[in-house]
Amino acid sequence: MSDQYYTLGEVQKLLKKSRSTVLREAKSGLIPSELEEGKTKGRLYPKDAIDALVEIQKKKDKAKQIPRLIFSPSTPNDLWSEVTIGRNLYGEDDIVPYKRLLEWREVNDEIFMSLKDSGKVVGYSSLMPLEESVLIALIEDKIREKDIPLEAIKQWTDPQLSVYVSSITVKPSGNLARDKEKGGLLIRHTVKWALSLNRQADIKNWYGIGATNDGQHLFESLGFTEIRSLYNGERKGYYLEDVKTPVKLFSLLLKGNKSANPEKQNA
Repeated sequence: MSDQYYTLGEVQKLLKKSRSTVLREAKSGLIPSELEEGKTKGRLYPKDAIDALVEIQKKKDKAKQIPRLIFSPSTPNDLWSEVTIGRNLYGEDDIVPYKRLLEWREVNDEIFMSLKDSGKVVGYSSLMPLEESVLIALIEDKIREKDIPLEAIKQWTDPQLSVYVSSITVKPSGNLARDKEKGGLLIRHTVKWALSLNRQADIKNWYGIGATNDGQHLFESLGFTEIRSLYNGERKGYYLEDVKTPVKLFSLLLKGNKSANPEKQNA
């Protein structure tokens, strides 16, 4: 074939279409073609026209691509994946049982979020509006998360809410650079979620527990104040009155967290 035209086979490969589809669309005018001079069946496919069609198709395909990493509300299936990740990382004793999470979700289905990579849960976070007395008991380690009673969970429409930042976890994959990227993305999305809730709900304060060095560093980076230290500093309780106030929080949100560790950030 000349430099001006593609063969039928070349058009098939370029457009990723079968022979019959190319012939049918060429006949209907969807694919640029010309009848060979003196013939009634053979067609010529001008390179300039086909190249332009391929370029446009690539742009359309790119626009349709779904982002690989998606932050969205956790479904019951997502929660099961989250429990599995937590068990593998921290053992059975430190994980809230799946049934309990479902019960919490029945009370308020807007407290769990997951980060998915190509449809699979690779991280999760949770923000829970709770009775403040229960939050203080958590901070003082008088109860653990799995002991939170159903009646202590509030609705986002309730007045004067106290919110517990209960979990920010990324599943390690073995690729440290990739895990840090996921951790940073999860933190930024969780901060955005917190800011959105702060605009829409009547939130008076925020609490969190740093049970690891990374978790403690995260809370301090976000502007939380340490209010309780237990077990020689291994477990620390944190408090924040206004999520909009700390300058560091906005810095983290805008610049991203490059040092996020692929581990659970708090209790």
